[in-house]
Amino acid sequence: MARHRPLLGAALAALAGAAPLAAQTQDWQQRWFWGAKGGTLGYTLPTGGQTFVAQVGGEWLITARRSALYLGYSQSPTTEVDTFRFSGVPSAVPIVFDGMRRIQIAVVVLPGNAPLQPYLGGGFVIETLANAGVNPDTTLSSSHQTTVERALEDRSSGGFALLLAGLQLRLGPKLALYGHYQGSPQGRDFLLDGSSHSFEFGLRYAFLGAHEDDVTSRQ
Repeated sequence: MARHRPLLGAALAALAGAAPLAAQTQDWQQRWFWGAKGGTLGYTLPTGGQTFVAQVGGEWLITARRSALYLGYSQSPTTEVDTFRFSGVPSAVPIVFDGMRRIQIAVVVLPGNAPLQPYLGGGFVIETLANAGVNPDTTLSSSHQTTVERALEDRSSGGFALLLAGLQLRLGPKLALYGHYQGSPQGRDFLLDGSSHSFEFGLRYAFLGAHEDDVTSRQ
């Protein structure tokens, strides 16, 4: 995760300056929404093929006039075991990991103002296979064990492009129900060679505006 910290730092800096400083809050615009979500996550295993598992998480949406900054976290709690091949190791090795953790950062566009509101965005996602390691029931030589462990350090986490498309039903200026799709191609250096597909549904609520009202604008 250390190599992804500069990306997270840049995103958090953008969060701090996302909202205009002067205009007074109107309807759903210029608000900070917190959300809870659940759904399914799909990825491809070498021998298990396409797999879909449950996932849960939370999100943060900061809206401007017709756009918003999106920051989300989700995790699938399902433990997976499958065999993977590594350079320098003659046979496939059983690997176990405790689900996938995902951090999503994107800019989204909200073109309409109707209660049923579509949105579309793009950004990047950091995907991490939690506690990835050699299956404890597997016996490897010390050299092969070291080779696999080093490979897992490099290949169990990666940052990839992200496409996001969704629809939310606004139940007022502060509350919305939503569902969206997230898709991401995974690079060759990642342990899972393919792409991830996420379908998420949840609830958003704005606890406060994206900025303090400018008292001079009200005089």
